[in-house]
Amino acid sequence: MIGRNYPPAKSFLRQSRYLLQDQTRAESLYQEGVRGHDYRLMARDFEMIHQLHPGRTHPVFHSVLDFHPDERWDNTKMVEIAQKFLPEIRMINTQYAIIKHTDTSHTHMHIIANRIDYNGNYIQTYPEILNSNDAVRKLIREYNLIPAGSKDLRQTNFDALDKSETRKYAIYRSIRECLPGCRGLEELEQKLLLSGIETRYRINQGTGQKIGISFHYQNEAFKGSSIDHDCSLQALQHTLALKQDLTQWEAEKLTLRATQVQQEQLSQAKEAMEQQQRQKQEQELRQQQKQRQESDQQESRRQTIRQVPRLRIHH
Repeated sequence: MIGRNYPPAKSFLRQSRYLLQDQTRAESLYQEGVRGHDYRLMARDFEMIHQLHPGRTHPVFHSVLDFHPDERWDNTKMVEIAQKFLPEIRMINTQYAIIKHTDTSHTHMHIIANRIDYNGNYIQTYPEILNSNDAVRKLIREYNLIPAGSKDLRQTNFDALDKSETRKYAIYRSIRECLPGCRGLEELEQKLLLSGIETRYRINQGTGQKIGISFHYQNEAFKGSSIDHDCSLQALQHTLALKQDLTQWEAEKLTLRATQVQQEQLSQAKEAMEQQQRQKQEQELRQQQKQRQESDQQESRRQTIRQVPRLRIHH
């Protein structure tokens, strides 16, 4: 499976029409807060919530989850996967619809949602692409999905392969197992060597840059792209670069979280101090009121004594 996010769009009507108008290919699987039987009514429902924050001119969220051609999921499971995807990219407390399309060789579903939540707040999803990739990887692990463009080793009949094909699959499996824990090509090379696989590069003589990759195993060499598209030099570099970006983002999230915790602690300390000051002021005010009451009572007694007539004693 792979996730693709489209840039924020302006028109719910245009997006809803594209997703639902052709009933021969589209099936509305689930809706939250909108009607799914007519694209015009769906767009109208989305726009009603958009009016809570009309200043946002691009309120449309649109994402696609593509499944591997060898995978077949029923509608219930597809809805379950989509509903787990949305919170991972922070699309919560808002309207959405899940629409399945069957016009291609592989099943895929579209998710359209309102970037304005039910409280009228704009939903911040930055960095959306990284969050989406992270969510897809979690779903792949949880549901044992096949990453798009990958061979399905579960469907491979190894006994029917010749020796070269068997070696290709051995290399492919080793790369898939080693790649998630690698931060660069050099680290991948070292891990593959432990499985007896040697990595070699084709170098541009003019620039000295790597322009190709091959893998040597049991006295036979294979170009990376002949093993699988994901094993080409460009694909491996892209995967590793994306992993570095995600690692950096994780570090940034930790930093942001630490800053947030620090701010919360400062806010709590400030609130506690203000509370103490309020209590002190209230105590001082009560003390002053008590002193005024005692003073008024003493003055009242003195006035009473002055007003009592003095008795004269005659001898």
